[in-house]
Amino acid sequence: MGFWDAYRSSLKSPEVEEPVDYWLHRPLGYVVARLSYPTPLSPNAITVGAILLGWTAAACLWLDFPYHMQVGALLILASTVFDCADGQLARMRKSSSVLGRMLDGAADGLVLLGVVPATAYRIWLRYQDPPWFGYMVIGFTILTVVTSGWHTLVYDYYKNVWMHFTSDGYKEAETHAIIKARHEQVAPTLNPVIRFASQLYVFHSKTQEDVLRAFDPAISLDKLPPRTPETEAVYRFHQARPWALNRALFGVGSLMIGLTLSNALDRADLYLLFRLVILNLLFFAVLRPMQRRATQATFTAWGDLKSSAE
Repeated sequence: MGFWDAYRSSLKSPEVEEPVDYWLHRPLGYVVARLSYPTPLSPNAITVGAILLGWTAAACLWLDFPYHMQVGALLILASTVFDCADGQLARMRKSSSVLGRMLDGAADGLVLLGVVPATAYRIWLRYQDPPWFGYMVIGFTILTVVTSGWHTLVYDYYKNVWMHFTSDGYKEAETHAIIKARHEQVAPTLNPVIRFASQLYVFHSKTQEDVLRAFDPAISLDKLPPRTPETEAVYRFHQARPWALNRALFGVGSLMIGLTLSNALDRADLYLLFRLVILNLLFFAVLRPMQRRATQATFTAWGDLKSSAE
């Protein structure tokens, strides 16, 4: 099997991969996974490596040494690549697990918890004089962080729904209630680090559902019909356009490559402006109404299917 064929087999589905992941992060992640495959290194160990690389990147952004911004940017890229490699290695070994999904979900937040404040610090240094202007810029930075979180939560949700209707045996589309119940059941048996990651995953799922209620109130994982050829065809027909826009711009991979490039150039302020103005305009004024219309049309078509079957 050639490199690209073997690489594609390590993906969840090309239909849900962000373009930047498909063409950059995941090919590099596949190299890491392939080198790790014959070793005892586990996917969870690679996830921990992604977190450590992200925190090291944040330290480089805070500190001042020659080319520290470029070193930090390379480490952000490496963290993103490792974050892709853990899942690819698990699929190659056919060893995907609930624990692995939980750690992977927590890893993104933990990396951003280090990288985002460090990036905000670099923006502060550029605009701190006069102080009032610097504080205003930091306020805009916080707003951008919050809305960017909404972007990635919405992307991740619709990725799971798309996979629910297009992939055999997909088990990651879980409601907050299921995730919370599992955490409460297994938490007493977990060590403190894994228990913290599990709690973080519960918080992530709750926040995601809260954001979805405002973004697209008509859809919820517990309202989805079973996957059949008919329900899949309906979903693909009505959801293709909003999903294409969502996948292209609003996932974690797109966020991370923006942080990588803007920090490498030490112009995170320009990336802040892009996310705050351009991406939010597309998210709220274009994607949200498009997605709501698509969801309404999808559920109407599913209702017609159910009526005709009866």
